[in-house]
Amino acid sequence: MIEADVAVVGGSFAGVSAAIMLARGRRRVVIIDEGATRNRYAHASHGFLGMDGAAPAAIREKGLAEVLAYPTAQHLEGRVTAIRGKVGAFVLEGPEEVRAQRVILAFGQRDRLPEIPGIAECWGKTVAQCPYCHGYELADRTTGLLAWEAIPMHHSVHLADWTDDLILLENGVAVTSEEAAKLDRPGLRRQAGRVVRVHHSGGAIEAVELEGGTRVDMRALYLVTWQEPASPLAEELGCEVVETRMGRHLKVDDHQRTTVPGVFAAGDLARPFPSATQAASTGNRAGAACHQDLLGILDD
Repeated sequence: MIEADVAVVGGSFAGVSAAIMLARGRRRVVIIDEGATRNRYAHASHGFLGMDGAAPAAIREKGLAEVLAYPTAQHLEGRVTAIRGKVGAFVLEGPEEVRAQRVILAFGQRDRLPEIPGIAECWGKTVAQCPYCHGYELADRTTGLLAWEAIPMHHSVHLADWTDDLILLENGVAVTSEEAAKLDRPGLRRQAGRVVRVHHSGGAIEAVELEGGTRVDMRALYLVTWQEPASPLAEELGCEVVETRMGRHLKVDDHQRTTVPGVFAAGDLARPFPSATQAASTGNRAGAACHQDLLGILDD
């Protein structure tokens, strides 16, 4: 059994950033992480100051090494299967039993993709969601925009600075008259028909196939995923969840506190929009706030 002041569940950008603040506060902190990060599909992370173009795994490894240089920090590899107890006396079951006064949840989100053959193999390579993360590298190509449950109107305008050849794949989603007026602009064309397959070569998209066999060539594809917590641990603890058009994430206050006393959350898990930089930022905030909470000086 390991005794700690704080257990951090998840060891990517948010979890490592939280842990380093606690380690610098000379608190015993344990990071428990199975390594299945949300960004593992991407070859490079972009927009992260000082790390632009570095592989997400390399950023994580560098950060983890920096945390573990502090004598009060520890890292366990494996999955946390359950958390029980209350503020001041949490017990985490996993690769080893950990007893901690506070818990920071940073295990991230999972993206639910459309069940279209070929799309998962291209995810994070030539099929993407965030143009700030991937748009520069995918720019100036014939680009698809997949409607899925709704027309992604924001992206239909947003992508204009990355491509002047955008194809809205309606995918069986009805287009309202108001949406049709906004979609009627140079550089954007509409393609009716449901997408049944993505053709690619080693993750490099070549075309999508529609019902009936029509092939639409493209070299990049964007879609908006449905996002949900990557683990049921938070909900099992009783943490409140917020529902948005993007999916589900944990409700937190300005100090990254969840609705369960002693439990904090950081990263994509605690916000509706994914961002490596903001994941690290909220992790930093959660770590500092958790340290102050241990001291009894955290403001309400």
